[in-house]
Amino acid sequence: LYDAFYKQYANPESEHSLKSLNKLCVRLVFCLYAEDAGIFGHHGMFHDYLKGFDTRGLRKGLVDLFRVLDTKLQDRDPYLKDDNPELAAFPYVNGGLFSDENVEIPPFTDEIRNLLLEKASENFNWSEISPTIFGAVFESTLNPETRRSGGMHYTSIENIHKVIDPLFLDELKSEWEEIKARPMSRFRPIYIQNFHDKLSSLTFLDPACGSGNFLTETYLSLRRLENDIISEERKISLGQTAMRGMDAESVGIQVSISQFYGIEINDFAVTVAKTALWIAESQMMKETEKIVSIPLEFLPLKTNAFIVEGNALRVDWESVVPKSKLNYIMGNPPFIGARLMDKSQKDDVAAIFPGWKNAGNLDYVCCWYKKASDLMKGTAIHSALVSTNSV
Repeated sequence: LYDAFYKQYANPESEHSLKSLNKLCVRLVFCLYAEDAGIFGHHGMFHDYLKGFDTRGLRKGLVDLFRVLDTKLQDRDPYLKDDNPELAAFPYVNGGLFSDENVEIPPFTDEIRNLLLEKASENFNWSEISPTIFGAVFESTLNPETRRSGGMHYTSIENIHKVIDPLFLDELKSEWEEIKARPMSRFRPIYIQNFHDKLSSLTFLDPACGSGNFLTETYLSLRRLENDIISEERKISLGQTAMRGMDAESVGIQVSISQFYGIEINDFAVTVAKTALWIAESQMMKETEKIVSIPLEFLPLKTNAFIVEGNALRVDWESVVPKSKLNYIMGNPPFIGARLMDKSQKDDVAAIFPGWKNAGNLDYVCCWYKKASDLMKGTAIHSALVSTNSV
């Protein structure tokens, strides 16, 4: 889809066109996921809406849809239901994903229509997709030279766990198993609730978050743990009194994507990271639904991850998240050897290590170690960063 759309832009190499193409692809993937996951309403809703247009009409159909997805129900044209009931049926999404009306959408071709309707929609189910796939999507849209110069790299789920498990996850799982193993007593609900509160109070920063793989996998891991907690809490509650009149707010979801902070220099990666976290949030809500047997409303998007666009070496990390609030710093910062850095990257190193002898021989990644250690001083913050022998 990316390649097919790219050919259709009047000036595909312009910055505006490239940014538009990136945003367009993320929006389309979100819509494809939302129709399969039941977020929009009935299954296949996005597909059925698009199928109503011929190739020439698809572009305007998509522009109209994006506008509706970004408009609250009460602010929509009151006659939209009469004029276009299919379009009016779409919910309000929020979250800023569809808010930019300056996104340039090029004319469609028969190939694009076929790719979107058949290959991407009819013949593929997005609902079980790993949100970390966005990392791969993001990378595949950048040429190797861009990747190398930016030090961008996709971190596998296995390697993410080599960082986050010893940093905090192993300890949390062990603590939870100990609580579950305690004999039943009147204090057990208190132990469980205290641990639940602890999970929802933890704050994480990835200061080179890319497309959000570390943040997304950490969120998924905490929510899986939380769903086990909710299951235990529910058993206790049901054992005491029948749970009548329980609504979505009272099912006990406390872990939120608003506990996650990131800094990323690439604007497209910022969009991808936020979207990946929303998809992760949706998937875990579905898992909670199975436990509590109550349908939960996902839209409009209520929570937001704090992913800041900027150069992490020039941004004050405390302006992103105060260190008094922060528990863990983690991630996979860019590795660029001293001989491969461009001038701005060398300037970054000089700014982080002012007056240091031989600082010019340091790998670019050393800057993240320095900033992390400076922030950690006098706090209980723990950090873990992917490391190589170049450090």
